Amino acid sequence: MNEPALTSIVTGGGRGIGRAIALRLAEEAAVIVVGRTESDLQSVCQEIRRRGGLAEACAGDVANPATAERAVGLARELGWAVRHLICNAGIGKSGPTESFEQELWRKILEVNLQGSFYFIQSCLPVMLEARQGVICLISSISGLKGYAYTAAYTASKHALVGLARSLAQEYGKRGIVVVPVCPGYVESEMTRRTIRGVMKRRGISEAEAAELIARVNPQRRIIPAEEVAEMVAFVCSGKVPSLSGNPLILSGGE
Repeated sequence: MNEPALTSIVTGGGRGIGRAIALRLAEEAAVIVVGRTESDLQSVCQEIRRRGGLAEACAGDVANPATAERAVGLARELGWAVRHLICNAGIGKSGPTESFEQELWRKILEVNLQGSFYFIQSCLPVMLEARQGVICLISSISGLKGYAYTAAYTASKHALVGLARSLAQEYGKRGIVVVPVCPGYVESEMTRRTIRGVMKRRGISEAEAAELIARVNPQRRIIPAEEVAEMVAFVCSGKVPSLSGNPLILSGGE
């Protein structure tokens, strides 16, 4: 009887950091790629298959708990064993807190925090039955320190770090490792939007704005998404389970 394929579920896996993570983890396990845009998901899956890996797409909004249930159900239907959950899906928007739209605040928390909770709750029973599993929450350097004009995003990312620490305490004795990964500015659409925002506020060129963002990193660069993917792959390897609950910072020394 064939052993079930070990499986990683990656949310926000259609582009940016999530895409890089999905491609990297597919070298070691089957991947279920979750996101809102079907065409992006299929592009990632096709690339994984072209490289000889296993991948399936699950389109949906992570803020809807049904999406998590469908992703885990898809793994079950395929006979795949979920061992890694990477909660990467996230949105952000900056602006002064006194005029920040309440609906946007709610949406950021729903996607970044509640979406992660829904996937964790759906995956935990499978992991607990196997007495093994890795949950990797993609937080941010904003999960460890505050930044002006990003109250909603910063609050959601701090919450992910706290969630990871609590889960590590709750489930460590049952074989579950939970690690929050906290990168600085990463090459992504979100960082490009930040650059555009800096251009608008300061009246400077794109190159000048990008340089200002890069200078936040002591190495004077914006971090490639592939570096985050490598860190996630290391966490999922299970080689150092004592990392559980400890934020892993990728910021070049910030």
